[in-house]
Amino acid sequence: MRPTHREIALAGLLRCAEPPVAPAVLAFVDALGAEEAWAAIAGGLAPDEVASVVQPRVGGLGRDELEAQAARDVAIAAESRAVLVGPGDPDWPEELFAPLDWVRPYEQCPHAAPPLALYRRGRGWATGDRGGLAVVGSRAATAYGMRVATELGGDAARFGWTVVSGAAYGIDAAAHRGALHAVDGEASHGGRLGDDWGRGESGSAAGCFTTVAVLACGIDRAYPAAHRALIDAIAQGGAVISEYPPGSVPARHRFLVRNRLIAALAEATVVVEAGRRSGSLNTATTAANLGRQVFAVPGLVSSAMSVGCHDLIREGRAGLVTGWPDLVGMLEPLAPAAPTHRPGDRPTDGLDLVTSRVHDALPARGAVSVDTLAGDAALPVPDVIGALAMLRTFGLAQRRDGLWCRT
Repeated sequence: MRPTHREIALAGLLRCAEPPVAPAVLAFVDALGAEEAWAAIAGGLAPDEVASVVQPRVGGLGRDELEAQAARDVAIAAESRAVLVGPGDPDWPEELFAPLDWVRPYEQCPHAAPPLALYRRGRGWATGDRGGLAVVGSRAATAYGMRVATELGGDAARFGWTVVSGAAYGIDAAAHRGALHAVDGEASHGGRLGDDWGRGESGSAAGCFTTVAVLACGIDRAYPAAHRALIDAIAQGGAVISEYPPGSVPARHRFLVRNRLIAALAEATVVVEAGRRSGSLNTATTAANLGRQVFAVPGLVSSAMSVGCHDLIREGRAGLVTGWPDLVGMLEPLAPAAPTHRPGDRPTDGLDLVTSRVHDALPARGAVSVDTLAGDAALPVPDVIGALAMLRTFGLAQRRDGLWCRT
């Protein structure tokens, strides 16, 4: 089947712009739409600020070569049973990715930027019945950490949450396996959760959306290679996503960049084990700056694998949890739900204190920046960003040219 013009445009944009995408490219695509923006880039007609960003990938190639390259990417993805989705598609989770753009000016989120599009294997996004819960941690996890992550992943899936992680060794894999096993593994795999788990075609429960893996490489690759069967099972029971073109190899900076998507796709993030320099701390920081809740699991005081978790808890950057019973009471208020108002209710009825303060600070006329709102509401920027996401979902706030106002 021939790829559509939109598919070629999305594939071309992902091929020519390394994430996180520069603001000039994001603004250009947002203003023109994917197809027109791609036509301008491929035809050498993009403005200088855009052309300078994409030049390393498109320089020296003519339009026909660029179009053929994009078509090949679509075909390779299709061989892996992946599709391309982007802004404007019915199931694109705009409300989850939008805060990535709002936090761009803040130094705490140097990698923040919404994706231009995504390759996706599987049946949907990290929505589940309740929402997404990111479970992240060390690759060199201890047996204790693996057990806690497996139990958290399983309990979250049983309670209708979608477990989001990165399919890496250690905590990531344990959380994914816990979620898959909770729904289907008890019957079809007899509780076997080793690294060879998931071989075969029955590793998911029909109709249950359990887990999402975000890759730091092309959608046609399995990384690590030993997790190919696990990644296939995740695609059957949920989704595997990547913003990198097929064939892209994993690199250190790409793991840090993809972490922002893990944080964005989840209403809350739990760090199970993390050393002082663990990449999972980057995910936790991004989640906090997106206005999402962050939790950490304590470990032995002598364990190097728990130093990062202890730092998060001690510094007040994460809530302490020891298992699902601690989490469930704090997570339930985060579950996405449509606001219900009886006739005569005020639109702001039912907002929590922080969200109400941000709404009160929004001007009825004109628009203001996030910084101004933070000052007027006397709240940290991450809290303001989280409140704005809620207000936007409820139709009580809107963003215009980077500024905010009441609807």
